[in-house]
Amino acid sequence: MDNATILLTLSAQVLGALVLTILIECGISLFFRSRELTFCVFLCNLLTNPLLNVTLILFVVFFGREFYAVVLGILEVVVVLVEAFIIMLMTKRKLPKALLLSLLFNGASFGIGLLLQLLL
Repeated sequence: MDNATILLTLSAQVLGALVLTILIECGISLFFRSRELTFCVFLCNLLTNPLLNVTLILFVVFFGREFYAVVLGILEVVVVLVEAFIIMLMTKRKLPKALLLSLLFNGASFGIGLLLQLLL
């Protein structure tokens, strides 16, 4: 496979992960009946999801898959914290509630993504 094909494949994977994450997390946020929260979740994912996935890809390219799960776990914790902070700032929720929301959204998308990987 040439470099252009590899780059195109990886780009499609990152975009697919972003779209799936947005659908899951924004879908869950709709239960809170807050357009402000749903928009915030959308913006958070535009920022954090591609960064997480590109970082994981680069890690595997340079260091291999040996510590993939550890790095993924660390990155997911960072994403939960960053998104909680953004939710707190944008929606004026207190930090504990913003953390709980971020954990709910990210836990759901992570779990569904993991399940899909196992099934497909």
